[in-house]
Amino acid sequence: MQKQILVVGSINKDLVLRVDDFPLEGQTILAKSFESSNGGKGANQASAIAKLGGNVSLLGALGNDVFGTELLESLKSSGVDTTHILIKENISSGIAVITLDKNGANHIMVSAGANALLTNDDVTEDFLNQFDIVIIQLEIPLHFAKHVAMLARKLDKTVILNPSPAVRLDEDFLGCVNILVPNETEIEIVGGIDYVLGCGVEHIVLTLGSKGCELISKDTREHFDAHKVKVVDTTAAGDSFLGALAIRISYGERMQRAIDFANRVAAMSVTRKGAISSIPSYDEILRFGLL
Repeated sequence: MQKQILVVGSINKDLVLRVDDFPLEGQTILAKSFESSNGGKGANQASAIAKLGGNVSLLGALGNDVFGTELLESLKSSGVDTTHILIKENISSGIAVITLDKNGANHIMVSAGANALLTNDDVTEDFLNQFDIVIIQLEIPLHFAKHVAMLARKLDKTVILNPSPAVRLDEDFLGCVNILVPNETEIEIVGGIDYVLGCGVEHIVLTLGSKGCELISKDTREHFDAHKVKVVDTTAAGDSFLGALAIRISYGERMQRAIDFANRVAAMSVTRKGAISSIPSYDEILRFGLL
């Protein structure tokens, strides 16, 4: 039976500038185009799980503004349970300014807005007991993310942490995490592979972009190649990967099979523009022969 998944994380409006090359320090350049889309790591990951057929709820915060209304509707249309999204007054919804170069690489700057107002009072043991898997990222207050992880671990939930944006994490926090999903830069900032495993994390799924990913535990280290595709936009690739990984874990699949599926979903997501809009549905994965 499929498990219930809770994503605890950010919801942002993405403002995207496309350029030939990233500007140097002090340099002004002209963008090729501008567009806006719906995103935020929490929203992206919850949308990926919902589009792939998962039972997922999102706990996050929006401002009482136009962007908040648009973001809420986007999540609902993706199939995410939005019952637990909080509306914060007198503050904007989260904003992400994304610059994409001609190769599909990105630079991202985030203004947290309402995401920064999540507090420990917004989640309780009774609330978390509804769910089997809890997914967290760090575009929300660090103390709140740690509080959620500690409550979830106390209740024997499976905790998946995407440490982005990365900071050094203490042993108490990492000791509550079952699966850590960082990229190469993030794992070093968090503390390094040996430190993370020493804190009690069972699995590290280290994403390597076009080089694929690695599954690392105390006794094993296994590499998985990425699928070769024409890259258009990498904005939500990591979030698509994590969402796909989580849904397969929710089915009780082994980590290796879950990673294989996640690689396929991420490959399809980078062939399309946007964040939530780039995430494929399960039917699309089937239709394009990626299973």
